[in-house]
Amino acid sequence: MKRTLLISLVVLLVAPPPARAVDDTALLPRDGFLGAWRRSEPPKRFTEADLYGYIDGGAELFLEYGFEQLTVQKYRNGADDFTVEAYRMTDPAAALGIYLMKAGKETPAVGFRERHTANRYQLVFCRNRYFVIVNNLAGREALASVQVKFASYIAGKLPPPSPVAELQLLPREGLVPGSARLVRGAYGLQAVYTLGDGDILLLERKRMAASGDYKSAKGSYTLIVASYADAAQARRAFDHLQKNLDRYLKVVDQKPDRFVFEDYAKKYGVVTVAGKRLEAKVKLAQKP
Repeated sequence: MKRTLLISLVVLLVAPPPARAVDDTALLPRDGFLGAWRRSEPPKRFTEADLYGYIDGGAELFLEYGFEQLTVQKYRNGADDFTVEAYRMTDPAAALGIYLMKAGKETPAVGFRERHTANRYQLVFCRNRYFVIVNNLAGREALASVQVKFASYIAGKLPPPSPVAELQLLPREGLVPGSARLVRGAYGLQAVYTLGDGDILLLERKRMAASGDYKSAKGSYTLIVASYADAAQARRAFDHLQKNLDRYLKVVDQKPDRFVFEDYAKKYGVVTVAGKRLEAKVKLAQKP
């Protein structure tokens, strides 16, 4: 009995204290914002463990990119209601990755400088490691300028913008504007193209791949690019992809550093590995 108590005491002394929730409420407007907007209820915080309780069916994507905490604050001005959702991600690439997946075709709002998209119901933007949604619940167009002021206030409280190096994996020439995406695992990749089940590119929620749509005189295609720590990791990912390729993709040509497949739509794809870099061109009209 004494030995058990001693071991328990040692564990308590050695174990680090539980991580404290980050207080992001200081980033959000206070009561009296713009004269009349007030918080209609206390803020709510969601961590990895309970994010599913707030995002029904969409939490997996946030967790895959790298999620830390969500702070939700509701506001009211007379009969009008706003809700602000501030997602603290693990790094700027995670925040931009979520934004690119959620934004769709960007429709900017007048007077807001951060990268964003807006409509009468939402203004969505990202800055540094934060992904933010300002919800205009009634969708009243008269409140569009208020959406911008809410977003501008929050953006001014966030850390400075940070460039995301992974986007530089994509060649600029021929890239269709607005088509760039970032991928950190299976859920993000499935939104671009189905190469296989699970973490088919061995990104392990650590590495970020990039994808984009391209157009040229020779036709159109989608490019997926991943850069690994070294050539050995890239080769492992190439071999894993080739071995576990989706069953609807039929390999029609194969070489040590390259293979070509035909998909169910009678279009083609080609996967190559060179050094630390793996590339997949898909949706090709002609066999490469």
